[in-house]
Amino acid sequence: MKKRSRVISDKSGFTLVELMVVISILAILALITVPSYMSWMPSYRLKGAARDMISNLQLAKLEAIKRNTTCTVNIDVGGNAYNLQLPDSTIIKTVSLGDYGSGITFTNTGNISNAITFSSRGIATFDPVPSDTMGKIFITNNKQSVTHKIQITSIGTITLPR
Repeated sequence: MKKRSRVISDKSGFTLVELMVVISILAILALITVPSYMSWMPSYRLKGAARDMISNLQLAKLEAIKRNTTCTVNIDVGGNAYNLQLPDSTIIKTVSLGDYGSGITFTNTGNISNAITFSSRGIATFDPVPSDTMGKIFITNNKQSVTHKIQITSIGTITLPR
């Protein structure tokens, strides 16, 4: 029986032309997708900030119930921040909207709630007191094409209407 020897070809691998074609195709795809990604990102960050604020409002409500006391969410419109505070001035959490990027800020439309206090039963009171017994917080980004409104009812229901 004869042994067959393997012949190793000198033509294995990719040519420079093939690599350049692949790199060119990837560059064209990147040029197409990056602008749409950049326009999508501010809206995504804004929605995330609104959802986090709802979660933190829920946290304040639950802390008030759990500790059988009140918990206040203080909103600093000018500083674009808010904190969760107990009656003994203990700060549970502080959040800055600047951490989300994309120029996310509170929008002062004249009827924004500056402080929302949850009682030990989960009931919400507002400062200033709104005319329709519902606290509202408006958040927008630097494009100001979309504004998210967070609503808090006097019975403590927190929603992000569409």
